[in-house]
Amino acid sequence: MRFGLAGAGEIGVLRARALSRLDGQELVAVADPDQARAARIGVPTFASAAELTSSAEIDALIVSTPPNAHVDAALAALEAGKHVLIEKPLAPSPEACRSILKAARDRSLTVAVGFNQRYFPAIERIRHAVRSGEIGAVRQVRAYSGHPGPGEFHSPWESDPAVTGGGALMDNGSHLIDHVRALGGDFQTVEGTASDAAWPYSGKGFRDSDASLILRAEDGRSASLSVSWSEHRGYRFWVEAVGERGVVRASYGPMFASVTTVERPGAAPRTQRDFYPSVAFREKFFGWQTTVERTFERELADFISRISGQEVSGAEGLDGLRAVEIAHAVYEASASRSSVRLSDPF
Repeated sequence: MRFGLAGAGEIGVLRARALSRLDGQELVAVADPDQARAARIGVPTFASAAELTSSAEIDALIVSTPPNAHVDAALAALEAGKHVLIEKPLAPSPEACRSILKAARDRSLTVAVGFNQRYFPAIERIRHAVRSGEIGAVRQVRAYSGHPGPGEFHSPWESDPAVTGGGALMDNGSHLIDHVRALGGDFQTVEGTASDAAWPYSGKGFRDSDASLILRAEDGRSASLSVSWSEHRGYRFWVEAVGERGVVRASYGPMFASVTTVERPGAAPRTQRDFYPSVAFREKFFGWQTTVERTFERELADFISRISGQEVSGAEGLDGLRAVEIAHAVYEASASRSSVRLSDPF
């Protein structure tokens, strides 16, 4: 396949490197308003995604722009008949997400969302345990994700809610919501509270620095999540799912997974623990980017397989919509002090 890339920042460069490792795949053009930045990738450049998709011979577009530019780039590609892979969050608002999904559905095109953490080895281990029935039906999911906040970001837009659509929930929280849904299934209602106390913001839009939420399903399943931009020890997350016959847990910072099972209620538990020293070693000496680049390679391969009709592990457009919708439902629930029911996709 022939790919275009919208956005030549740090993540866009990692995407280009990952794509170069896949046999039979070619990056043919890059779009970025900063032409000098785009030129360093070494392929023809365009000033915008619309110009790229109308001028270059491509089959699919990777969108790695700031979130407020996702919609224009994705719609330009979809209207030109191209499939799209879009970094998380899918868009700054649920309405914008739906516009992307509708355009893809109307043209029978593929939209995938860049929830690359699905390819972390610890996450893959516990998802396999859940899918294979090792712990029985999942009834509850618990999760946390945090990092130090805006002081750690490389660009001002990363903490600007006018660009991102929010704060911690839209940033590291979107990955966490995706993990919870992948383990526990879909949920119907959201309760929660969001605060901007740790990083007050005087600009346009609400920027949460900390949030807690509860998701509930009509069949009794539930999930509790906390996200933070005041985790002073550095980026980390953990997620665990409790089933009828055991519990699974994955964490990162460092990478770790465990699967605990019981044959019957009250029986002695058996636990398998998986450590990933090679990941810790590689990141210590070569940076976190090495892990991200490897997950991007897997995610791009899955995206290509999805286009051909295969079932894959990667996130689709609906997963991206749900993550954004849940984040915004928490903002609404926090302001109204009431629960919010999630809508049908369209």
